[in-house]
Amino acid sequence: MKKLIYIFLLLTVLGCDKPLEEEVFSSFGPNNFFNTADDAEALLNAAYALEQKQGTDGFRNIFVMAEVTTDLLIIREGGLRGLAQPLEDFTWNASHEFFDVAWTRYYSAIYRANLVIDNVPNIDFNAERKKQIVAEARFLRASGYIYLYDLFGPTPIITSSISTSEDRPARASNEEFVKFVADELTAVSEILPVKATQYGRATRGAALAFLTKFYLNNKNWAKTDETAQKVIDLNTYNLFNSTNRADLFKLANEVNSEFIYVRPHVAQPGLGTNYLPHAAPPNYKYKGTAKANYATQLKTLSGFYDSFDPKDQRRQVFLTEYDDLNGKHIMLGQDDKRSFKFEEDLNATGADLGNDFPVVRYADILLSKAEALNELKGPTPDALALLNQVHVKAGLPALTLANVATKDAFRAQILKERGWEFFSEELRRQDLIRHGKFIELAKGRGKVAFDHQVLFPIPQSEIDRNPSLKQNEGYK
Repeated sequence: MKKLIYIFLLLTVLGCDKPLEEEVFSSFGPNNFFNTADDAEALLNAAYALEQKQGTDGFRNIFVMAEVTTDLLIIREGGLRGLAQPLEDFTWNASHEFFDVAWTRYYSAIYRANLVIDNVPNIDFNAERKKQIVAEARFLRASGYIYLYDLFGPTPIITSSISTSEDRPARASNEEFVKFVADELTAVSEILPVKATQYGRATRGAALAFLTKFYLNNKNWAKTDETAQKVIDLNTYNLFNSTNRADLFKLANEVNSEFIYVRPHVAQPGLGTNYLPHAAPPNYKYKGTAKANYATQLKTLSGFYDSFDPKDQRRQVFLTEYDDLNGKHIMLGQDDKRSFKFEEDLNATGADLGNDFPVVRYADILLSKAEALNELKGPTPDALALLNQVHVKAGLPALTLANVATKDAFRAQILKERGWEFFSEELRRQDLIRHGKFIELAKGRGKVAFDHQVLFPIPQSEIDRNPSLKQNEGYK
């Protein structure tokens, strides 16, 4: 089932006579017309291909920006270190290539989604499927805007695939941007199916989960509580049922009721994930077929690793020692543990592994609702029960209200729990920002960090080509 979407993506992205040359995402609309149901499906698959960030730059940029800027991770050695170091040190500027690549990728995905929204309604085929395709495209467009908002704050809202080289859209206000995304996800949640029609597709639960997280990161606690409950009330999702929490991320278990929306991968060039070749230590002896082992090293900071209770099953996915290719036993020391949350794909070769990436999962919805309830009412039995669902799943004893007796204590526990639960899942930066700890912890690590760095700068290349764009405060 998982493989089906990739057949379509390969046909769409690779099967054209000129697969990418004719698409100019930032300036012009399509120069052809779309006439059949197959055309509609192909347009939608092309939008999914970019939104789900296939390829190396999709992995490295978002992951690095989300985790190297926090208390979780450092990058050493290899070519990637030069790009990651300014992010780790809080010395980035508007010319950093990651910002330009992220901006281009998400607006390219938005353009493709707009192509669907503009053209599919005019194609003569099954009305119900047509409605669903447009809803999926609106979901993908909203997803792109959420990522842009997380990185840069409000950006221009573009809702048409037809534009000219003279268009110079300005940034939306924060209120306009938040309303647009919330309205879009609310609307499509009423259209999308509860069960995915195909693995990796948008669903009602995915739209509501994205909306929950969007409200959460905007500190709209009442809407977070309300929307999280809608996800729960679908009775579709559960925490993964296993005796060991670490089993959640095993390849054999990745199609499960906890993963609400995933970034699917298969072990093929351009369609896989190359996370593990970055995380594996030097000369690491893989268990399966030979695989790439990059010079770049993703290393977990000891302060984070040591924060785990030794009984916490989630800690078991860290590599702390290994036998290398020469038979030498290596113990990984200070700031050198490796997150192997996404296990080795034994049958993969080279750098492309087939581990799916969970973009949002049910544990996140439970903890989001718990956080919102605490902010609204302080520690309550209901909020604690939600927190304990995740905490106990990791093999730990249930917390009591005495452990989190105040709003501040509960808030601190939530942040710790989210770190233990979601490391290596691109969520730490936004969690620290929401809790007001992002800059504080950076300074604690000896970085010269400033309050405005909770947002990255608009790429300088975009400022140069569009005089209507205003740079984020604090950046030249």
